[in-house]
Amino acid sequence: MIFTAVSNLEAANRQLCTAIRLFFADDDAVAVHTLACAAREIYEKRCGTAGIERMLDHIKESNPSLTQKEIMTVLNEPRNFFKHPSINPDDSIDFSDEMNDFVLLTACHDCMMLCTLNQPDEVQAYTIWFQAVNPQLHDAGAALILTGFSDLKTAARGEQKRAGRWLLDEARR
Repeated sequence: MIFTAVSNLEAANRQLCTAIRLFFADDDAVAVHTLACAAREIYEKRCGTAGIERMLDHIKESNPSLTQKEIMTVLNEPRNFFKHPSINPDDSIDFSDEMNDFVLLTACHDCMMLCTLNQPDEVQAYTIWFQAVNPQLHDAGAALILTGFSDLKTAARGEQKRAGRWLLDEARR
């Protein structure tokens, strides 16, 4: 058996990159969420230890009436449901692929803060894609990169993800 050393940060990068590729391939949304949350947790804790700005800091600023524990409960509810057995095997949770948009953005933000010079192509592609799909939250510059596509804000989800796959393919060339 041959073992390979994998650092904690490398594991997070690999989890996040895989989650983004699965997301743009419109593959299993639960797998995307689970991988993205695992990466997000590593980035978040490493940023916190290093005193680097985290997405959690922005979330806390935007929700001053909630404690950090309450915020984490909301953020981690689907992840915890997917990771841990429930008492009743018939329990379920309401979940949508759109919930992955934010968890991927959160992980990408913290990854970019940690890996300033070595951001994975997937992280850069996802961040640009998110800005193009949500121009109301960012400047309109990202939409210019994806000029071959219709207005991504109003496009069907499949078209949005097709644009993301194209962007990722371009970034990897």
